[in-house]
Amino acid sequence: MILTDVMKALDQFSPDQLRQLREYIQQRVQQIELKAGTLNMDDLLEGLEEMRAGLTDEEFGEIERAMNEEYIEPLGKDE
Repeated sequence: MILTDVMKALDQFSPDQLRQLREYIQQRVQQIELKAGTLNMDDLLEGLEEMRAGLTDEEFGEIERAMNEEYIEPLGKDE
């Protein structure tokens, strides 16, 4: 099922069903939010190795430069 199919199906939902869906989505978002101190460095490093696989040194360097070009401060919770 693709997003447009889901959106068409949502058009058929009652207000109560939409409310239930909003609650469900909010619950999922809260479950996957990262919390300070919960990052597993081994998993992170493994994921980075997988991302690096197949890239030349030049390609990886280009990605690294792009990531370091501009630092953007995260928004506070109230912003």
